[in-house]
Amino acid sequence: MKITVNSLLLPLSLAFCFSLKAMTLEQLTEKSWYSGAENCRQDQAPAIEIQAYDQNTYILRQNKCLHYEAPFMYLLFGEKQALLIDTGATADKTRFPLADTLRSIIAIRQQALGLTSDTFPLLVAHSHSHSDHIAGDGQFTDFNGARVIAANDKNRLMSAFGLTEWPEQQAQLDLGNRRVDIIATPGHQKEAVSFYDHSTRWLLTGDTLYPGRLYVRQWQEYKNSIARLVNFSKSHEISAVLGAHIEMSSRANQDYATGSTYQPDEASLVLTLADLYLLNKALTELADTPKKTGLGKFIIYPLEQAD
Repeated sequence: MKITVNSLLLPLSLAFCFSLKAMTLEQLTEKSWYSGAENCRQDQAPAIEIQAYDQNTYILRQNKCLHYEAPFMYLLFGEKQALLIDTGATADKTRFPLADTLRSIIAIRQQALGLTSDTFPLLVAHSHSHSDHIAGDGQFTDFNGARVIAANDKNRLMSAFGLTEWPEQQAQLDLGNRRVDIIATPGHQKEAVSFYDHSTRWLLTGDTLYPGRLYVRQWQEYKNSIARLVNFSKSHEISAVLGAHIEMSSRANQDYATGSTYQPDEASLVLTLADLYLLNKALTELADTPKKTGLGKFIIYPLEQAD
């Protein structure tokens, strides 16, 4: 089913057209995302790019001209509630109307599925607490049915997900006939987590693993986290590893400079289980010696400071 969305449902600047027809993983792998503009002052693209993977799964990306980080966000619907992972890099709802966009997606989906209510319970969680992943949290203060899990407080995070042991214990979130596992993956940031969606078999890794510079602040914790994901993969089928940014070009080990607002030859968003194993192997070989290491689709990038 294809639905055209107009300014009656979205702010005029966000008018878009999307399909509820299922997208294949191959199509997602080959997708070219909007990657900014040479002159952002003349940029007319929407603040948020929305890609429906199926009627219950959406990927959103913030416009690079709005914020160079251009983070990806993931919206997963179950029968009882929806899960939004990350809220982007801009707080201003006029410039970056994330909450309004979600209201429209929910309303359109409800209508397409023949559901009477135009609202739906929403859980807002985060891959970690860096500002480019939590800036939009405030937009959900008055969002009907939304609950935001604080990302910068490990104790509150553990309580919200029912975790009693960090970082070894995993948590399970039931969205209603859709299960999502939460796996602690500190190292890039102390409260970082990854999500495994049993429906798509996606491993959603935030800034822990993505096609870009893998900034490592806590070296041993990061190594342990990647090993933990590898161990998890031995009992769970992983169809794709999806992170929160694209910083690489399509050429091996060629990244775009920090602050770039135009990336015309971006790498694919989609990484694979083989990439996870490659990262784990490299970290094992580096042992206790943090070292910048290019691995083709991403770069291990140790940092000294911790936050």
